[in-house]
Amino acid sequence: MAVRERLTLEPVPLEQVPEVTRFLTELGLGALRQDAITAFFGRNDSWAGVTDAGVPVFVKKTLGEADLVRLRVERTRAMSALLDGHQVINAPRFLGGDAESGLVAFTLLQDARSGADLASDDDFTWELARSAGLQIGTLHTLQAPPTVAQDTSPPPVPPLGRLSALPLSVYAAASGAELEAWAILHNDPAIVEAIGELARWERSAPRVPVHCDIRLDQFLHHDDTLYLTDWEEARAADAARDVGAFAGEWLYRGVLGMAGGDDTPNEREVVANGTRRFEALRPCVESFWSGYLQARPAARSDGELAARAAGFAGWHLIDRLIVAGHRRGRLSPLERAAAGVGRRLLLDPAAFTTILGLGDER
Repeated sequence: MAVRERLTLEPVPLEQVPEVTRFLTELGLGALRQDAITAFFGRNDSWAGVTDAGVPVFVKKTLGEADLVRLRVERTRAMSALLDGHQVINAPRFLGGDAESGLVAFTLLQDARSGADLASDDDFTWELARSAGLQIGTLHTLQAPPTVAQDTSPPPVPPLGRLSALPLSVYAAASGAELEAWAILHNDPAIVEAIGELARWERSAPRVPVHCDIRLDQFLHHDDTLYLTDWEEARAADAARDVGAFAGEWLYRGVLGMAGGDDTPNEREVVANGTRRFEALRPCVESFWSGYLQARPAARSDGELAARAAGFAGWHLIDRLIVAGHRRGRLSPLERAAAGVGRRLLLDPAAFTTILGLGDER
C-alpha cells in the first residue's frame, strides 16, 4: 500500500491506538511486531510492518466525521473488490476494513517507492507515466460498483462553499499560511467565478468511475510494477478530474523547481517563464495522455475533456497552495506564484491543453 509523502509533524505511535491491534488480530493477520513498525503522519494516521504471523501489512485509520469515515471505508472496499486481480489496474490487495473505526488494511508492498519520491529523484520515467495513463484510462471505462455509483456526495474539492467565506471552525483552526491562501481566493472574484464555472462544466460531462484524489504519492512502484492506491474518495464523476490532477502535479513541480538564485522570484517572473522547467517534465504528461487515450478511445469523442482537465490542473495548483500552508506562518513566493499559474489555467483552460501535454493524439 502506498504511503503518502511524509509531513514534518510526528506520527502517532501504534501503542496509542490499541484498536489497530484488535482489528488486525480479528482479521486473522496477527499483531504488528513492535520491533519493525513504521508510523506515518498525513491526512490519516497509518502504520506499516510485518505481523507476528509473518504478514506484511499497511494499516490506515481514516479520520474525520463518522458519516464521512464510513463512506470512505465502503468506497475503498467496493473499489478494491472491483480491481482485485485486474489485468491492467494494479492495486494493493485489500485485507479488510471496519467502517465504524475507520480502519483499513492492505498487503504491504515492501521496499516500494512512491511516485512522488521517484519524481523528486527524476526516476518517474515516461514508461511509468504511460502505465499511469493506461491504468486511469482503463478505470474510466469500468462500470462503477453500486456503492460508488449511488454515492451522490460531492467530491471534497474544490470546496465551493468556502470560496466566499470560511466557516468559523475552519478559520479558527487555520494557520497563517492557510489564511493567506484563502485570502488569495476571497479577494479574486474572477478566479472564484472560474472555479464555479468549472464545477458547472463538470456537471454536464459524462460520469465515469474516477479516483478523485490523484497525486504522485498515490502511485507506488514495486517490482517493476506501478500501483495505484487510496480509493477512499472514488466517485462517479468527470474523468477530467483525474487527468487534470496528474497534469497539475507535474506543473506544480515545474513551477516550484524554477527558483532563481535568490529563491524569491515574483509572480510576474514565474508566470512569464512558467514553461521553462515544465518543458523537461511535460513528456511525462504526454506519455500519460497517450496511454490514457489508448486505454479509453471513447475519450476522443469528448471534445472538451482536455480543456476541462486543464481547468482541474489549474485548480490542483490552488489546492496545493492551501495544503502547503498547513501549520505554517507564511506562504513562500514560489507557492504564491504557483497560484498565479493556476489562475491562468482556470481563467482560460482551453488555451493551455497543448502546453500541458494534453494535445490531440491521432
